[in-house]
Amino acid sequence: MFGKNSTIRKYKYKLRPALAKRYGGSATYTKGQVDKTIDEMGFDKRHIHYAYLMYCDVATFKANTPVNESSESMNNTITSVTGVGLFGALFGSSHYGGGGDGGFSSSDSGGGD
Repeated sequence: MFGKNSTIRKYKYKLRPALAKRYGGSATYTKGQVDKTIDEMGFDKRHIHYAYLMYCDVATFKANTPVNESSESMNNTITSVTGVGLFGALFGSSHYGGGGDGGFSSSDSGGGD
């Protein structure tokens, strides 16, 4: 669990500035941009689906997340590790619908904090 927590902290606090420096400020980044940046920074890719939740669009996140992980459980993990969750406070109430679609509404744009 320590490895997972450390990785999530790196994704949360170091990946965003690296993505913005490489590709400009954006609400979302492509899977390729996230993958390349994580590779070049030497971050653990075992929990990369957390990076997709944080920084990619909904379709990318959903297509690349293990079936045993929900956006709600992942957000709870991020909250417990960093003290701040992704849904609600950072995205506004429109990002987290809480409905049966995994927590995303059809108007969601995806990641970014």
